[in-house]
Amino acid sequence: MQSHFSPIAIVEVDKQGYLLTANQAADELFSFPASHQPIKFNYQHYFQVSEPLTSQKLTRHVFVINGQQYLLQTVIAQTKITFIMQPVRYLMATLAEDKPATTQSFDIFITKSQAMHKLVAQAKAFARQREPLLISGETGTGKDLLALACHQYSQRGEQIFLALNCAALPDEVVESELYGYAPGAYPGIITGKKGFFEQAHGGSVLLDGIDEMSPRMQTKLLRFINDGTFRRVGDDNQIKVDVRIICVTRRNLYSLVEQGLFREDLYYRLNVLALHISPLRERYDDILSLAQLFITEFSHKQGIASPRIAHDLVSVLLNYAWPGNVRQLKNVLYSALAQLPMPNSTLSVNDVGLPIDPNTINDEYLSLAKLENKSLEQMIKQFEHKVLAQLYIDYPSSRKLSKRLGLSHTAVANKLREYGIGK
Repeated sequence: MQSHFSPIAIVEVDKQGYLLTANQAADELFSFPASHQPIKFNYQHYFQVSEPLTSQKLTRHVFVINGQQYLLQTVIAQTKITFIMQPVRYLMATLAEDKPATTQSFDIFITKSQAMHKLVAQAKAFARQREPLLISGETGTGKDLLALACHQYSQRGEQIFLALNCAALPDEVVESELYGYAPGAYPGIITGKKGFFEQAHGGSVLLDGIDEMSPRMQTKLLRFINDGTFRRVGDDNQIKVDVRIICVTRRNLYSLVEQGLFREDLYYRLNVLALHISPLRERYDDILSLAQLFITEFSHKQGIASPRIAHDLVSVLLNYAWPGNVRQLKNVLYSALAQLPMPNSTLSVNDVGLPIDPNTINDEYLSLAKLENKSLEQMIKQFEHKVLAQLYIDYPSSRKLSKRLGLSHTAVANKLREYGIGK
């Protein structure tokens, strides 16, 4: 892929809101003055935040500046706050431009997890169907990427793929974007416009945040799914299209049905083909593989040698609960690499701003709730893998580790090979 300047803006401030770092895109977006004095960044004003950010969690929403929509992702650590802003139009263009070949659509899912291997196999089977597809999972698990992979793997893979975030937009915008509008439908509008469903005829439309869709929009969507016909806003003519609907949610839709917040008939219409992506904390085997992938990817983009992950950072990465999942892991490493002093061949825990005690074990990984569907042998192997991965940090060879455990070198070497530790 051809190298180009990224429009992704990154700003870091301390807990008092004073600017620490900003990349070129952020400088251009906010016009930061060149000054030797501390600069206060009024993020509450720019991002429409009512109160100062204090909780140690990842947040995500859309804001508007200079008439352009940006997807804002916020990483809150102990001593600083990182804001990552991506233009919505850039994200949509990226989905279209960076589309890999159909046969390679699922190759982006780097995984050693049995659950993820099973999910990918299930997704490939569902991708070939015509019915709506429902993808659920926590924020940052990669639901939109799985949706795109399913589209690319399907018979529609060469056709258009469009995505709309229903949660970030008012009803009027959702309606006009999906269904389009006729000339004169709105004051001052002379020409009409095709909506996403019309533009994506023969392809797929992703509806992100379907759990936030209003009752009125739910009713209109149900009618469209049932017969594939709709009317543009302000028009009486019916239009029929062939579009596959892919819906994404971070919440339990059935729970919303029970609360009267989501239409039951729409739920059953969408839930025919359902996929659920597990959170990263339940995919312990994938954390280091993904971390190394992101470090290699970002290093290549920045034109620097890929740094080694220090032993202390390995422990932190494995033990952290990752509430923002894969997206948080990616953003944290991107932020760390952007500030890494050069030359530096090692990425350590001091370079990564995570609110965690390195000695804290992620108890959620070994909790009974996460083991209830596993056999005794699977539970023992899971615990064995965890112990070996932890000890390998301080005993980074099969000979050292075998001496520590009082086992033969061959037995330990076989175990490390089985679990992919130390590769």
